[in-house]
Amino acid sequence: MTTARLVRFSILTVAFSIQFFVLGARRADACTTAVVSGAATADGRPLLWKNRDTKQRDNEVVFIGDGKYPIVAVANAGSVANAGSSGSIWMGVNGAGFCIENSLSNDLAVTEKMKGPGNGGFMLIALKTCATVEDFAELCGRTDGERTTTANIGVIDAQGGAALFEIGPKSHVRFEATGEATERGYLVRSNFSMTANGFDGEPESGALANVYSSERYARACSLLERGKQAEEGLAIGYFLRKCARDLADDQGRPVPGTVNASGGESPKRIATKNTISRRTTVSAAVFHGVRPGEAPQLTTMWTFLGDPTFSIAVPCWPTSRGVAPELDGERVSELCSQARELRDACYSEDGEAIDSARLADIYRRTWSVEDEIVRQTQEKLAAWRKATPTDEEIYAFHREMAQEAQSALRSLVSDLAPAAATATQ
Repeated sequence: MTTARLVRFSILTVAFSIQFFVLGARRADACTTAVVSGAATADGRPLLWKNRDTKQRDNEVVFIGDGKYPIVAVANAGSVANAGSSGSIWMGVNGAGFCIENSLSNDLAVTEKMKGPGNGGFMLIALKTCATVEDFAELCGRTDGERTTTANIGVIDAQGGAALFEIGPKSHVRFEATGEATERGYLVRSNFSMTANGFDGEPESGALANVYSSERYARACSLLERGKQAEEGLAIGYFLRKCARDLADDQGRPVPGTVNASGGESPKRIATKNTISRRTTVSAAVFHGVRPGEAPQLTTMWTFLGDPTFSIAVPCWPTSRGVAPELDGERVSELCSQARELRDACYSEDGEAIDSARLADIYRRTWSVEDEIVRQTQEKLAAWRKATPTDEEIYAFHREMAQEAQSALRSLVSDLAPAAATATQ
C-alpha cells in the first residue's frame, strides 16, 4: 500500500464521507470484524471474525454447490435460492479453505451510478472462484468499476494469507494483517474505512472521535490486545466467548456481571446501542484456519445464529453433504428462531436494552454446552489432521454438534423465556 494510492482513493470518496457517516449512523447494517494472522494466534492458524448487525433477523447457514468449490455461508433465511444459484452471503468458507466476511463502509461510495454485484453478491462470487487471498486480490482488480460494493472485506486462506480490503465500486486498497501497515498481527474494522479518512495504517482511537462506529472499533482493538497478552493468547475460544459476546459501554468499559467483567453485579438494564453484541446483532462467525500444508477442508466456520449473547456456536465445514437441518430449515433455521425467542424475551419493551435478570442463567447454561462442543471439536480436529476424514464423517460430527446446541437452546426457551418475558413487562 502506498501513500499515492491512498490519496487517489480518498479523492474519490472524501467529498461523501461526512454524508455517508451521518446516513450510516441511522442504518442497522453495521458490523464489527477482525482479521488475525497466524503469527498472532495461539496455535499459528489464522482467524477471521464478524458480528453481523442488520435488520434481517432470520439468518441461516446454507450450502452452495454450484461453484468451483463447495461453500457453507451465513445468509438471510430464504435468500439463497436452489442451493446457491443466486443471492448474497454475508460470511462463509469454501472447500479450498478460503474464508470471507465484510462490514459495511458507506464512506467508500462514489458519485457515479454503478452496476454490478453488491457486498453480499461479490462475496458469493469470491467464495465460488477464489482459493487464496491472491486470487481475491486479482478478482478485486478485475472488477474495479464493475461492482457496487462499499465494504471492508476480510479474508484468510489455507496458505497463511490474512488480509483486509477496503473496496469501493471503482477501486480497492489492500491491508496485510502483518507488515508495514501493522505490527500487531491483526486488523480491526467496524463501519468506516481508513482510506476515505486519510489514515495511513491503523490510527489511534482518539483520532476517530467523530466517526460513526469508532467506539466499536476501539473496543474490538482493546479486546484483541487483551487477548494477545492472555495466557491462552488469541484463540478460538477467546473470540467465541470474549469478543462475540462483549457488552461494554461507549467508553469501552465492560458492563459489570457480563462476560468481560464477571465479578461485578449487572445493572438491571444494559443498554446495547454501542456494544459489540448489540441490539441489532443477528449472527456471528469465527473462522479457524489451517496451517500451510494442513488439509484446507478442515478450516472451520464457528457460527452463531442469532445474537451470540443468546446463542451457541456450532462448527461448520464445506462438505458435499451440506448443512445440518437445525441450521438450515425448510423456511428458517430452528436454532436461530430459538435464539431469537430467548433474546426477545430478555430485551426491554423499547428494544434498546437487556433486562439482566436472566443473563446469569443464560450464560451458565449456554457456556457449559458450548465449552463441551469446543472441546469435542478440538479433539476431532486433532484426529482429522492426522488422518483426513471423509465428507460423511465431517457431516455426521457437524450434525451432532448442531443437535447438541439446538437441544440446549430449546430447553432454555422452555425454562427461561416465559419467566423472562414476564419480568420485562
